[in-house]
Amino acid sequence: MDKVDVATSLQAYRLLNPGLVVLLTVGNGEKDNVLSVAWNMPARKEPGMAAFLTDKSHYSYPLLSETWEFGINIPDVSLVDAVYGCGSTSGRDGDKFARFGLTRWKAQMIVPPLIKEAIAHLECRVCQVVDLGDTVILLAHILAATADPRHFKNGAWIFDNGLELIHHLGADRFAVSSRAVTARKA
Repeated sequence: MDKVDVATSLQAYRLLNPGLVVLLTVGNGEKDNVLSVAWNMPARKEPGMAAFLTDKSHYSYPLLSETWEFGINIPDVSLVDAVYGCGSTSGRDGDKFARFGLTRWKAQMIVPPLIKEAIAHLECRVCQVVDLGDTVILLAHILAATADPRHFKNGAWIFDNGLELIHHLGADRFAVSSRAVTARKA
């Protein structure tokens, strides 16, 4: 098989993605914001933990650091324009909820709102910050999680009803996952 040399670290990073892209919500009860995050991952099963990477210069970081709480909102393909918009504009320039047609939804256990249109939500509280200079990795406990039962049942995504989850390929390009496959046992 022929191989292509990957010229830049940006291109190399894109070999590791496409990861599931999510919309993070942050806020202090008076101000809030939404940001798109492709650099996210589960970090532990018990207790449930999640992690994501963000830049300290983003508008959302000071809001996040006021409460150290955030919502992970999992969008389906119907929200791809909002995902791109929330990732390519700054909250300094206005209310992204209003601009991209997203509805604030009261969380159960955290101050920041959730996004009603998302198909699943995780409410998180930061327990560790890994400082990488301009960026940080935030490790958080998952305090609550909910999902649309049409799309998530018995601990698994259900794709046979048209569900398409969004994966970021870079810039304005996305892919969708639209079916599950089961591996044969060895």
